[in-house]
Amino acid sequence: MQRLELTQNFLQTLRQEQIMAPQQIQALEILLATVPELEQKISEELAQNPTLELVDHGTEQLAGNPIEGDESMPAEADAAAMAVEKDEALAGLVDVTRNWMDYASPPNGGGASSPAEEERRRYMFDSLVSEPSLQENLLTQLRETDGLDEKMQFVCEQVIGSIDDTGYLRAHPSDIAIIANAELADVRRAIDIVQDFEPAGIGARDLRECLLLQLERQGRKGSQAYEVVDKFLDDIGRNQIPKVARALHISKTHLNEILEEIKHMNPFPGSMAASANADYVYPEVFIERNGDGQWLVRPNRDYMPRLRISPYYLSLLEDPNTPREVKSYIREKIAGSKLLLRAIDQRQSTIERIGNVLLELQHDFFEKGVAHMRPLVMSQVAERIGVHETTISRAIANKYMQTPAGLFPFKFFFSSGYQNTSGEMVSSHGIKQRLQALIAGEDRQRPLSDQKLTEVLKAEGLDVARRTVAKYREELGILPSNVRRSY
Repeated sequence: MQRLELTQNFLQTLRQEQIMAPQQIQALEILLATVPELEQKISEELAQNPTLELVDHGTEQLAGNPIEGDESMPAEADAAAMAVEKDEALAGLVDVTRNWMDYASPPNGGGASSPAEEERRRYMFDSLVSEPSLQENLLTQLRETDGLDEKMQFVCEQVIGSIDDTGYLRAHPSDIAIIANAELADVRRAIDIVQDFEPAGIGARDLRECLLLQLERQGRKGSQAYEVVDKFLDDIGRNQIPKVARALHISKTHLNEILEEIKHMNPFPGSMAASANADYVYPEVFIERNGDGQWLVRPNRDYMPRLRISPYYLSLLEDPNTPREVKSYIREKIAGSKLLLRAIDQRQSTIERIGNVLLELQHDFFEKGVAHMRPLVMSQVAERIGVHETTISRAIANKYMQTPAGLFPFKFFFSSGYQNTSGEMVSSHGIKQRLQALIAGEDRQRPLSDQKLTEVLKAEGLDVARRTVAKYREELGILPSNVRRSY
């Protein structure tokens, strides 16, 4: 008799995973948020959490409060302190609320923003409107075009949909014909129709066609400028001025005059019509001098909403008549409010501390300018503050600092550098500024090559490789010496 045996093998593995708690995720989102994004997150929380209040104009508007205006309600969170002290789950809540209110209050210490300040803040946020896109403008012009049947209008819509925000047609006519289920001749006619729309040059397939369309719109077809663009645009791009002048039988001076006219044309016609959503940049901190002439970091509190935990809902916890399930709901919502206030407080504190460290380490920049910036990496700031450098990276992402020299992103103050012959470290920003100055003062008929720029920097004590000079020049948007040369 055959014996049937069943065996089962168990393989146990041990591994360690890091799972972020919801409050950690929220704290990271708050830390990454810019001022407008933070305003949006707070608005969303106010809409769904009735225990969180926005203090506005010195009055109390209780989100979700069904008894708004009840005079029996306490006016401040302190009035409900005893109720909180009796609940261990909410211990320390009043202190969190006080800390946040102290931070978010205006610098003058007043309880409410002035009408002018509040009006400015609300205007900035409420004016973030979306204007018509380039494609919407073109579709409007299409609807106003007479004599088009339904099929041709559909083909034109496909052409418009293939135009990017710079104004160029990026799809091949054959591909549009397949998508629109149309003949290639119909697509070409649709392209001609769209290219007659405003602005001039729209729907071009390359720079040459874009400039020619603009010259045609100006009635300059057949002019010397038209001939230069039509036949010699590539040579002009390589700065072969003598060659083009000889081909046209004109002087180099006359050719330069023609090129000046061409330079005033728009190579990106879509930029004239395409309107992106309005983006406002708000400085997180101000670097300025106090009355004693000392530099200091001042947080920007002008656009920060002033929040607090609702005293009304805190008082419900003390009321013995409040049902148990209602108290449980209130505790849950207040815990969410507490986490939000702590996350915002931590965000503001981290950014302010980073600003103070940058002021200390880049003091020469604020005193003397970009040329005196020091090389700096995020790990140095992280070590000073006592956090991981990834926290620094998140905290400064898309954040700005207002200085007497202008508005700068936080990331501007972090850069690599080189050691000069005196043993001092020089930031890459300082080297770039020196390159700009050298090129701005060069003889345009004999521009400085990358090798020559390298030699000049070396003579000044900066041993920078030629490829690094070329890289910095390209980052500055400066053309090579052969293209910069003037005739």
